[in-house]
Amino acid sequence: MIRTALAIALFAAAGAPRAADWSMVADGSSLAFASSYDGEAFNGRFQRFTPAITIDPANPAATRIEVSIDVASVGTDNEERDGTLATPEFFWTGKFPNATFRTTACKAGATAGAIDCEASLTIRDRTAAMPFNLRFEAAGDRATLKAAAKVDRIAFDIGTGEWADTDLIPQFVDVTVDLVLARK
Repeated sequence: MIRTALAIALFAAAGAPRAADWSMVADGSSLAFASSYDGEAFNGRFQRFTPAITIDPANPAATRIEVSIDVASVGTDNEERDGTLATPEFFWTGKFPNATFRTTACKAGATAGAIDCEASLTIRDRTAAMPFNLRFEAAGDRATLKAAAKVDRIAFDIGTGEWADTDLIPQFVDVTVDLVLARK
């Protein structure tokens, strides 16, 4: 009897879905943003960021994502703009070299593969809560994670002084996440 109960418990534990840890495949992955300056649109991306990702599509509440972003790796294909983004009026990379993103709670989204999360983002010395809704698709040991979010630059003191004018630079920056993942 005890042997049978133990066998059933082990079988159930082995078959229970578990969250999987995923590592980013740099080739094909991006953390990008879009904004404008004085009506002229531009795109940018962070070249260096390190995500730690745990996702179980069968149990979206087990989703955990944490990302360290090297803000000095920002690039917009414009040397003058990139230099300005490093200054105290923007990212102040000399004092605040990293931004941090982490999910705080997740649940199943309305469609297959959708996971809706609450998250916190820290840039400079400011932290703000934000929704983060993602789409996760896995095929064997590979997966993709895609998301889009709006970040309120004013909440993080990104663009202070003369740059705070939202007619010059919009208050919200569109961020896109497109990750290729491999199961650890």
